[in-house]
Amino acid sequence: MVGSRAVLMACAVLALAPAALAAGFREESFAQVNGGAWQSARFWCDTPGRVLALSGGGIGPGTLTQWVSGAGRLTARSRTPVTVGADDAGAGQVYTPLTFAGSSAPAPGFFVHSSNVENVQDPAYRLTHVNEFRVPAGSFDCRYVPQAAVMAATARHSVTVWESGGRVTYASRNRDGTPGVQLTGGTHVTGRERDEYRWNRGGYGYVLVVGTARSPGGELRVERAGRVLSREPLLAYTVSRAR
Repeated sequence: MVGSRAVLMACAVLALAPAALAAGFREESFAQVNGGAWQSARFWCDTPGRVLALSGGGIGPGTLTQWVSGAGRLTARSRTPVTVGADDAGAGQVYTPLTFAGSSAPAPGFFVHSSNVENVQDPAYRLTHVNEFRVPAGSFDCRYVPQAAVMAATARHSVTVWESGGRVTYASRNRDGTPGVQLTGGTHVTGRERDEYRWNRGGYGYVLVVGTARSPGGELRVERAGRVLSREPLLAYTVSRAR
């Protein structure tokens, strides 16, 4: 099996195709905020023991959804109302202030920290860098893969997909932080409502389905001989597509 570091380095190089850089990228993020209901996520954050997602229309009322780890998977979900303030940008950083009723924090308070340099508005980056969520439960550094085509989270896994020049590569990590599976030679089938990524190895099929804005949601599943062996609903994900 190819080492995870080698896969990451190779895929980062593949993703920097000149044509894609010239055109730039468009990213969309979604989170499962309540049962089977999905909403657009302004920011979300994947850590080994927690996934956080901020949904809402910008400045004003929003919702912080969190999934917390237990027994090697994310088991508990909470939803907390939040008031989102105006972005405070400077020196390449953006701080989006958050206010929670009944909670306070030392300056600079609660926030989401993102980058206005490592940002999808720059054609050199496929994804915007969300650095950190600081919320009443603590401060959480967020997983970031700048040239990923898809970043997704399930209760058991963190998932990354790279795609460039027709080559589709997959890597996962388990919720305990250990490496999962690395796969190359995948395929990508696009649709108006769903995109499907598929890899085959050793008689097993690994499938990642991600919805578009028309029908957000998705799943990660493993198949063998036409049977589904496991199915993991996505909790949150970001898809980056060429403009």
